[in-house]
Amino acid sequence: MSKNRNLNNVLLSSIFICSVAVLFAQENKYTRKNKTAPIIQYSAEKGCYSRSIVVKDSIVYTANSNGSMYATNLSTSKSINLLANKRFEEMRDIEFCGNYLYGMQSGTYGLLAQTDGQKFLDYITPSTSIWIGTFLDGMDFYNKVGFIMGDPKNGYFSLFKSIDGGLKWKECEGKLEAFEGEAGFAASGTNVQVMNDSTFLFVSGGKKSRFFKSTDQGKSWKSTSLPYMTSESSGAFSLCMMNDSVGVIVGGDYSNPDLCLNTCFYTDDGGEFWINAIEQTRGYRSCVIEANGVFYACGTNGIDYSLDFGKTWIPFANGNFFSMCANHSKLYATIPNGSFKIMDLIQVQK
Repeated sequence: MSKNRNLNNVLLSSIFICSVAVLFAQENKYTRKNKTAPIIQYSAEKGCYSRSIVVKDSIVYTANSNGSMYATNLSTSKSINLLANKRFEEMRDIEFCGNYLYGMQSGTYGLLAQTDGQKFLDYITPSTSIWIGTFLDGMDFYNKVGFIMGDPKNGYFSLFKSIDGGLKWKECEGKLEAFEGEAGFAASGTNVQVMNDSTFLFVSGGKKSRFFKSTDQGKSWKSTSLPYMTSESSGAFSLCMMNDSVGVIVGGDYSNPDLCLNTCFYTDDGGEFWINAIEQTRGYRSCVIEANGVFYACGTNGIDYSLDFGKTWIPFANGNFFSMCANHSKLYATIPNGSFKIMDLIQVQK
């Protein structure tokens, strides 16, 4: 009983200290500057927002909650819906593979929209019915190799690969059993990563959180448990490996987004071990990316950045953000009301 009481006291103390730190760390030169950062609205449809965003050349592409995929020209601020007159459920991920741009539907069944970045080309689905009743969580590509992770069916994760640039998909050979209540979070299109032609990564959450790694295109898997709180709304939401050794996982509890306890873990050994950040993000984070050696993590109360590979986090912007991407100089972050914000990346002295 005394051990439980002591544990609760430690937990409450951690929450209090974190809350005080958040209160006094809200404003700095970056948060002040980013208050007035440019915003582009690509859709005026009520309730539209994007959980996945990608930038290529001078075009920003978003996959949206209303089943649309918008291309926004940064030079003119004009936007077009690449899926106009097409019927899709919510789009949760968007990724380039060569000249093709794919949007991933997450809903009652899995489906990809294939475009060339300017117009719709085709519906992509396996020749069998393996995506029927499958909720897809995230996808990624490296050269012509693609990987998609979906929620468990019949007790096993739904894992698929493509070796022809996303045109054809089949189940990964290695079967991965899921714990009861364990699944993926399709929050930003960043819970999976393809590192090279053979290495697939993904994270899970819920009543069990884990990091998974395959070095043979999904034939076999290794997993590492992550000490996130266990609930339907908690766990690992996003991962970003900047190289074979260094990476970051973020998450938390989206139903308690200001709780900054066990929100971020980092690794320097390729994911064998994950270490709790010394200074956490300011709460739940749905997306983490890396640009020019700096990690950025966003969530419902702001964006934080890390200059030391995920060990400590500092406020970068305040507000509600869903997903992010970057080019050589700008960070693009999706916000409510069919919009995204454009902010300058931190320039690190080398």
